[in-house]
Amino acid sequence: LLGREESPISFAEFILSEAEELTIGLGLKKSQTFLNHFNFLPFATAHCRCLLLLLLLLPTAAFSQDIHFSQYDFSPLTLNPALTSAYKDLQATVHYKEQWKAANAYRTSAVTFEMKLKQKVWKKLAKGLAFGINVFSDKAGDGNMKQTQANLSIAYHTLLNQNNTLSGGIMGGMAQRSISPDGLRWNNQYSGGVYDPNISSGENFSTQSFVNGDYSAGLLWSYGEGSRYMTANDQKFINAGFAVSHVGNPKQSFIGNSSEQLNWKWTAHINSLLGIENTPFSIGPSLLYMRQGAFNELTFGGLIKYKLREASKYTGYVKGAAISAGCFYRNRDAVIPYFLIEMNKYSIGISYDTNISGLATATKGGGGFEITLRFGNPSSFNKSNAKSRF
Repeated sequence: LLGREESPISFAEFILSEAEELTIGLGLKKSQTFLNHFNFLPFATAHCRCLLLLLLLLPTAAFSQDIHFSQYDFSPLTLNPALTSAYKDLQATVHYKEQWKAANAYRTSAVTFEMKLKQKVWKKLAKGLAFGINVFSDKAGDGNMKQTQANLSIAYHTLLNQNNTLSGGIMGGMAQRSISPDGLRWNNQYSGGVYDPNISSGENFSTQSFVNGDYSAGLLWSYGEGSRYMTANDQKFINAGFAVSHVGNPKQSFIGNSSEQLNWKWTAHINSLLGIENTPFSIGPSLLYMRQGAFNELTFGGLIKYKLREASKYTGYVKGAAISAGCFYRNRDAVIPYFLIEMNKYSIGISYDTNISGLATATKGGGGFEITLRFGNPSSFNKSNAKSRF
């Protein structure tokens, strides 16, 4: 749906004709009366009925697909468990995203902590072993459809040579999903064209909340080549990874329909940071592709990084600082300007999704604001933090 480039009329007709297929997340796919819920406004145009249906389906879309962040480089564990502490000994991230605010769509928050175990803890085995904790919450729509999930990830990073590292990771957790049907309005609750909340909706939700396990795994290759000398700025860092999520197809239904399952999600990603020799500039192109069931998402773009201040090599008294700006494109969905500030071990990222899809009418051409705060040790400006790690 998000990828279609339709005229307003054909977009409305598409929404109405495909309503049953789009309600998989609510477990209403086989409901014979679903479309009748929108007949209480016989005088409404196709556009009005489209908008009403869209407002109900927005939380469904958020439910049937995974959460995703535009600043995906700041949310490694939602992409690939092999990224757990891949480039920092310790890292903590706080993430908040508000999408399609004008259409009462989802709001997502997440907290992530990652750490490598020191070699002295488990001797040789611990060298390269890392773990992470990721907790996120997502809420959307008048029905307050919500998912809360906590995950634990474990990764192992093997140094192949001076410049190359191979990593593997697994992640498991528990997810709770809930809905408040009282916030929804149904056809049966209209009398004489007037909504009456005292009239039963006639809808039978067997549960308003359920819990399931969720598991994923991934691989990562990293290449790193540090600067030849302090001011050369000719470093090269590249990584590429592949991951699979929702192994086992967790069941998803509020009406006791056990046939509805969460599809496996396949993720491929490439990130890089390439210094422009003898200048304070670097470029960071990246690409992300995800597929889950019938849904595809392709995001690509890059940042231009300007180093404001070089960190002192020996004393540590002078702290490094840099700013980055760029733009990303999510295929037929959004253009995303992105701004990043780095000060020693701290980073703050700010982006805004500008909607360009068929949903632009409902969202009034707006999009969503996203902000991320991150602490990472060692600093990205630390010259010892080179070779096959960012």
